[in-house]
Amino acid sequence: MKNIKFLALFLIISTNAFAITYQIGQTNNSPATQPTKLPSKTDQQAPVPSLEVVQEELSQAEKDFAIAKKMFNPWYGGPLITGSGATLPQGLVNVQPYMYYVVNYAAFDGNRKSRSIKNITEINPKLNLAVGITDRIDIGILINWLHVKRGLESTNHFADTTIGLDIGIIKETPFIPGLKFSIAETFPTGKYEKFDPIKAAIESSGSGAYETSFALTTSKVVWWSLLHPMVFRFSVNYTIPTKVSVSGFNSYGGGFGTKGTVSPGNEFFLSFGYEFSVYQKFVLTIDVAYEYQNISTFKGTNGTILGFPAPVGTRSKDVLSLAPAIEYNFSENLSLISGAWFSVRGRNIANFATGIVTLTYTF
Repeated sequence: MKNIKFLALFLIISTNAFAITYQIGQTNNSPATQPTKLPSKTDQQAPVPSLEVVQEELSQAEKDFAIAKKMFNPWYGGPLITGSGATLPQGLVNVQPYMYYVVNYAAFDGNRKSRSIKNITEINPKLNLAVGITDRIDIGILINWLHVKRGLESTNHFADTTIGLDIGIIKETPFIPGLKFSIAETFPTGKYEKFDPIKAAIESSGSGAYETSFALTTSKVVWWSLLHPMVFRFSVNYTIPTKVSVSGFNSYGGGFGTKGTVSPGNEFFLSFGYEFSVYQKFVLTIDVAYEYQNISTFKGTNGTILGFPAPVGTRSKDVLSLAPAIEYNFSENLSLISGAWFSVRGRNIANFATGIVTLTYTF
């Protein structure tokens, strides 16, 4: 019994001692015993936004979410004329057949006046093939066939053939446009001399020259409208042809007994392309193009036409043209583009209107 009383007394004394020790420790750790410290910005409580602010932020978030649901990865097959600033990725192949239907219904004279002529129509199927060698280099070939008709007369000939090499300089990023450099060689596979005198006006399907072209092309997708992204393209091209030996009626004039050498003028071609996504599969496009060719000169025997000296060579010429089109994308790799290409103003060149249909497929 004494042992039990002694144990109870020990527990009471121990409990009281622990309580006193805890109280002293709490007193020493209280704010009153600590050095004075100014509250920091992180210690201050952030203000609570009003209900109006919260509601406005929620409404904006709902609008952004609705737009995000409607956004899409745009598909582009390209406008009719201006190329892309990107190269074909390594291992991919692009096949693009074209069909041109051209009507030369008038001719611009040296004063830029359009003079009516007897219609000359052209049916010009083309095939462009390209393959990606590396992610920055691709190579392609363009093959042409030309059917020309005026009245009851018509001709059929291969046109000149072009082989080109594209080199990517800058890859497109969200803030930087893509840029590529191109070099191409055109081979004189078309008919350019010894024309049938009766069909001389419609026999030409080539220049007869080896033509070396240099081009810079840039393009950029922009998102000024989140629901309607668009593409801007720009290309500048300069062509240097070799001299051409000609005889008889030829692409530069001539007549009976003509024989000599033509020095074709250098060519400058500038184009601007624009694509507007109505939605992913449906795109509106337009190109604005300007072409200038310097004077072509001749040395040799001019020959005759109806007893008079035959003219050989051409004056300098230029033309401004537009090419609006509609683009339908079946998928990211398959597109159908259809539109028109027509001259607006020119000098010493045909006044033309062209319908174009092309299908581009990458695999």
